[in-house]
Amino acid sequence: MYNNPYFPQMPQQASILPHQQIIQVNGKASVDTIQLAPNSSVLVMDTSAPIVWMCVSDGIGKVTSTPYDIVMHKEDPPADMKSIEERLANLERAFQKMEVKSNGKSDASRIKSKQGLADDSAD
Repeated sequence: MYNNPYFPQMPQQASILPHQQIIQVNGKASVDTIQLAPNSSVLVMDTSAPIVWMCVSDGIGKVTSTPYDIVMHKEDPPADMKSIEERLANLERAFQKMEVKSNGKSDASRIKSKQGLADDSAD
């Protein structure tokens, strides 16, 4: 077979991989029929709902199944630098207004200045 031109000779270290696929079930009743070897585990996809079942067997092969809800992953949109710059500019303007109010003539500064005048006239 390996000398056949349609089947080139395989290298000796290459191995044949076993068939693999996602185990699918149809609801809890189907999950409850799963049999596993002792001390085994498997994830099973439910075709009737967006659920993945984690099936784990104990030392004598009794299977316990735990459902997990699954949703399609959504990537976060990249940060919009223009939006961030606008927010920063708004914060800077608000901070400047607060500085003007605290450095300008506020009610507290008028009271202090009136008290100072009253103290000066008493001398």
